[in-house]
Amino acid sequence: MNHTKEFSKHSKSYDSHTIVQKQVASHLVSKIISRPKTILDLGCGTGEVSRTISWKYDKLLGVDEAIGMCDKHPKSENITILHENFESDSFMQHVKSYENFDIGISASALQWSKDIENTLAFLRESTKEVALAIFTDNTFADIYSVTNLESSLPNAHRLIEIVKKYFIMTYEIKTYKLLFEDNVSKFRYIKKSGTTGGVRRLGVVQMKNLIKNYPHDYLEFEVLFIWGNPIIV
Repeated sequence: MNHTKEFSKHSKSYDSHTIVQKQVASHLVSKIISRPKTILDLGCGTGEVSRTISWKYDKLLGVDEAIGMCDKHPKSENITILHENFESDSFMQHVKSYENFDIGISASALQWSKDIENTLAFLRESTKEVALAIFTDNTFADIYSVTNLESSLPNAHRLIEIVKKYFIMTYEIKTYKLLFEDNVSKFRYIKKSGTTGGVRRLGVVQMKNLIKNYPHDYLEFEVLFIWGNPIIV
């Protein structure tokens, strides 16, 4: 296991609340050496994966449940974006109408999967390779320690054991620390970043106490990166 840490400085003038997600997409794509020509992007968001890809490809099929995200995704003749849940039967049936994709990519989305085994089985059947980045339950670990909340995000080591049933894989766990000037900025970022993992369960009084007493000048994120090929069954 390669466990590394990366640090970033959050600027008040920064116009996005997805700083870590951008870094995650960049790292995930940087380790893809096969230069796949057909790409399936689960939870494509506003297009960080497509923006990060440096090679020419024939087709990218992206899917995201948030229409606002889909609207902001780059458009071109070789990019198709579907506004749909990537775990829905209709989407999975739609993908089966294509030949297997050279690669299935998901950057910062599979932590919200309601049935990760079904999603992995679908990817095994529909792709020749996968590259996955999943936020884990050590994201905001210090917040959970202070508040006694439990994270709703998956555990990295349990995920690894599950993925091994479907893919021959290599993996890496990276910890990102995002630095802030004050606690209000931290929790504004949490609210808008899409990586809450249960923090929104805090009541108003709890949140005020946390903003007042949180001891660090950073938020910590843990991400499990997986690259692999399907196990043939």
